[in-house]
Amino acid sequence: MTLALPAPSLVAGFPFPFVEDRYRYSTNVEPAGQVVTTAAGQWGDSVVDIDDEYHRELAERAAVLDADSTRHAVLAHMRPAAWDAMLTIMRELATAYPDAFTLTAGHGEWHWRNGLLDVESTFVYGDDSTLPVEPLRYICGQIQEDVVLLDQRDGQLFADAGVVTFAADWSFGFDVGMSFLEIHGPVPRVRDEGVITRAHEFLKRLQPHEPYRRTNWTLTIGRRLDVSTERYPEWGPDREMIQHVDDDTFGRLVHLRVEVQHLIRLPDSGAVMFLIRTYMLPLETVATVESWRLRAAEVMDELPDDMADYKGIIKYKDRAADWLRRADAVPATTAADPSGHGLPRWPTAPDAIDPTGTSFLVVAIGDEGTVGEVARGWVSAAEALAPTQLLVLDSLVAEEDRRTLAAALAASRNGIRIHIVGGQYDVLTGLALARAAGALPDELSAFASHTRDLPLYCAHCRDTHRVEAVPGGVVECPGCERRLEVHAHHSATQGSFLASSVGDPE
Repeated sequence: MTLALPAPSLVAGFPFPFVEDRYRYSTNVEPAGQVVTTAAGQWGDSVVDIDDEYHRELAERAAVLDADSTRHAVLAHMRPAAWDAMLTIMRELATAYPDAFTLTAGHGEWHWRNGLLDVESTFVYGDDSTLPVEPLRYICGQIQEDVVLLDQRDGQLFADAGVVTFAADWSFGFDVGMSFLEIHGPVPRVRDEGVITRAHEFLKRLQPHEPYRRTNWTLTIGRRLDVSTERYPEWGPDREMIQHVDDDTFGRLVHLRVEVQHLIRLPDSGAVMFLIRTYMLPLETVATVESWRLRAAEVMDELPDDMADYKGIIKYKDRAADWLRRADAVPATTAADPSGHGLPRWPTAPDAIDPTGTSFLVVAIGDEGTVGEVARGWVSAAEALAPTQLLVLDSLVAEEDRRTLAAALAASRNGIRIHIVGGQYDVLTGLALARAAGALPDELSAFASHTRDLPLYCAHCRDTHRVEAVPGGVVECPGCERRLEVHAHHSATQGSFLASSVGDPE
């Protein structure tokens, strides 16, 4: 398997599913649209989510549908629900991403534009001939979510339509036409504990314009979105293979797979729509977030065998728990040593120049005497070894200076060593820019001339600001003017500390 490291944005937006050190099946539903803050970022502000995997995942969906027609089904009586679902999803996209999607109505027609795919359609609602393909398939070719539509009749819900290309060990083609209770019959404990019955009753009471959501999870070997029953011969043997690989390969191949399921009563047809969005991170990435590493280890270790067997992870869930416990707690959150809580811990003296570097970029930010002194020392040592560039900037608050640094980083080559000196805000911001440009941990070194300031990410206005504060302190947000508590959560990817309104939970 060829696997690429997740983009930083995928880590920041990952819906880590565990809220305590044990996991049991539950309805675990909550109103949709509420932002969830995690140790690495946040998720949940929109019903339909677009991220950096958009084009790749849509290409994978198209290939699955071309190869297997059973992944798409709309029973005859569900045609109105398919149109209802399409228009509902279009409205969600246009609301959440107005720069990329537009939906307008006039003269009995609707006009839809998807700027990300350069797709436009003018259609008459309910008239199949005005779309290039059936409406549910049309819109599912433009979202990363799987969709299942449930018809409610005779006091039950039936899965009578959908497009499902990324199933986690189940078969949509087999389940079409089955009731909700029948579909979940094989799930251990849910009947005996009444979970499935409560979920069924909750779904029947859903009202239009009041969407809810829940999460579900499992482990997947490799970054396989499509682990459907139909393709078991392709992925099933991985469960045996993974028991015999070395630790590095294990952490790279085993992925925590999370589904965010949105539950929506469609306004026109009355059908219930399940939107199922799948997110995956390899354990080696999960382990870079200290609180995630520790909690996931506890959950895997405690998970009962019958639940682990149903999820298909019983053969390697104990090793996953052990791997997470033994993994390095947090890689360097800055170029300096991390503290036990993942916070920056700056060295008392600047690092020496690495003699193995093939070139050097020294970045001096600010006019403090210490900044100039450290930069001159690095430049003097580096010039004796390899080509060296000195970049002198005022502050990375300034957009012009950020562009200058970004251009220098974009021009760097393998083997470069990047040394950054300045105040804590500028250094953390510079390190984040370097990581975003592809710099590796061994290529980075930094020295903070002072720690009076820091980059603060406001969970409310969702912007990053320079403030003079310390973790645990209270400061006014320069953007939204809320009084914020600076949490002891630092993200190397974001290059900032998390802050939220005083009194809000972390």
